Amino acid sequence: VIRNVSYLDFINKVKPAPLPPYTFIKSILAYKDPLNRELVWQIKYKNNKKAIKIAGQALYDYLLKYKENKIVLIPIPISNKRLRERGYNQCELLIDEIIKFDKENKFIKNTSMLKRGIHREKQTFKNRKQRIIESENIFSLVPSTNLLNEKIIIIDDVVTTGSTAKQGYDLFIKHGYKNVEVLSLAR
Repeated sequence: VIRNVSYLDFINKVKPAPLPPYTFIKSILAYKDPLNRELVWQIKYKNNKKAIKIAGQALYDYLLKYKENKIVLIPIPISNKRLRERGYNQCELLIDEIIKFDKENKFIKNTSMLKRGIHREKQTFKNRKQRIIESENIFSLVPSTNLLNEKIIIIDDVVTTGSTAKQGYDLFIKHGYKNVEVLSLAR
């Protein structure tokens, strides 16, 4: 399905995301929309270049509303085990695609600050309570004082309960970062 759809067709067909569970989280598209669910699946499990391009453009178009000259994009990290299984972090792929669209060099990818230390089984078939409990204390932060006053946007592919995104956000706030948000492709 994704191979037969253009970016504009996709954006015009997919429903917008419902309100996120926290105000610091922004989401673009509705995960329950079958076309968007397919897009996310193609990115996450198939490394589909066309799906990544469509998602990257959607995220880039959304990010254009920010007025800062420099924005640091931080991917939600995956565990080393998941990285070995998949061979890539889908959130990093999305950021790489955003940067391809960025002719003004406004966006900077940083993969060295937010780290995932704990491997958890896939969240797909877990209920809300299990997801929240299992997302606790999975990240660590390697602070960078030269980025303390920069706009930080944590990029995630899908936000469901918001607990994973919140943990990453909370670490940045705890370390003194003031201008932090989470942006997900889907909610």
